[in-house]
Amino acid sequence: MEITVMAKSILILWMMSSLIWQVVGVGRIERVPGMFIFGDSLGDAGTNNFIPNCTARADFSPYGVSSFLSPTGRFTNGLTVFDFIAKYLELPLIPPYRELTFKPLYLQQGIYSYGANFASGGSGLLDSTGLDKKVVKLSDQISKFEEFSECVPKKSYLGNSLYCISSGGNDIEAYFSNYSNALTPPYTPFVNSLVSTHEGYIQRLHRAGARKFLILDISAVGCTPSARLKYNSTYNGGCAELGNQVAQEYNTAMKKLVDDLNGELEDVNIIILNSYDHLETMFYNGEDFGFSETESACCGSGPLRANVSCGQTTPTDQYCDYPDTHLFWDTIHPTEKVYSIFSEKIWGGNSSFMHPFNLSTLVFGMNKK
Repeated sequence: MEITVMAKSILILWMMSSLIWQVVGVGRIERVPGMFIFGDSLGDAGTNNFIPNCTARADFSPYGVSSFLSPTGRFTNGLTVFDFIAKYLELPLIPPYRELTFKPLYLQQGIYSYGANFASGGSGLLDSTGLDKKVVKLSDQISKFEEFSECVPKKSYLGNSLYCISSGGNDIEAYFSNYSNALTPPYTPFVNSLVSTHEGYIQRLHRAGARKFLILDISAVGCTPSARLKYNSTYNGGCAELGNQVAQEYNTAMKKLVDDLNGELEDVNIIILNSYDHLETMFYNGEDFGFSETESACCGSGPLRANVSCGQTTPTDQYCDYPDTHLFWDTIHPTEKVYSIFSEKIWGGNSSFMHPFNLSTLVFGMNKK
């Protein structure tokens, strides 16, 4: 049977993609050849840019102003925590998977060999979170990876890559916003539903070949400029402590889950960041970290610069002169400097920051199972 021109072209592209897959790994840290990122706006590198009618976006000025020539879709003034982690691992910045679907097959395969970023700002652990914003549910993010994992020619690549998950903060925010009884404890049933859902996602990734996990906890969500402004009458402008209590209960349960799964799952090592305590320290001791403002956002307008969102002001480039002096970039998200500090602790921090050990220990195999 004669091979058509179209078939020949496809065959050539497949051969090129296979060759790229074998070559791109040369010269990098082979212990962690790639990163796969899942979750919400703390990790989104532009996924939402490619979703029609999505209202959770950061693809406009002045987002990205500190590190990029133009907005990328990252919900901060520059790099995210996972961008900094990629640098520690000697990897390029991991592109959003939606961007890759618009590239030719051979380019998709070559770029995917470093990993892919599936995170979608506005999503949560629960499928119901963020639906009104037309974001990519975390369950769908995992499904996309599962499809990809079936096509990977090297299982060792999947097993040695790093899997990062940042999710849960939007679920807590939605919980307090949507339910009239949310301000009444106990919160244990709600927290248990989040942790159980998180466990299910880790289990699915494990079945698909994942073995090394970095989990972000939920920080002090009640202390964001948005939460301070929204619950100002209840807490007199201070942190919304009930939101923080739910976050702390969740973090305690997640730490236990990490210990349980490390003992149960074959060849798995999961580490989790304690951002809550560290961010709280920054609130009250900002000057020790170079922050002169820990309550108001850098970008936005109105009280705490949280009444009108970043980029929605007139003029649209209304933001503080020195973002590095601010804890928060917009109403919810930290500045690039905070992410830089967190990445440093993730990589080499002690047990007060990372449980049960830090990322460099995971990568270089010291004192881990």
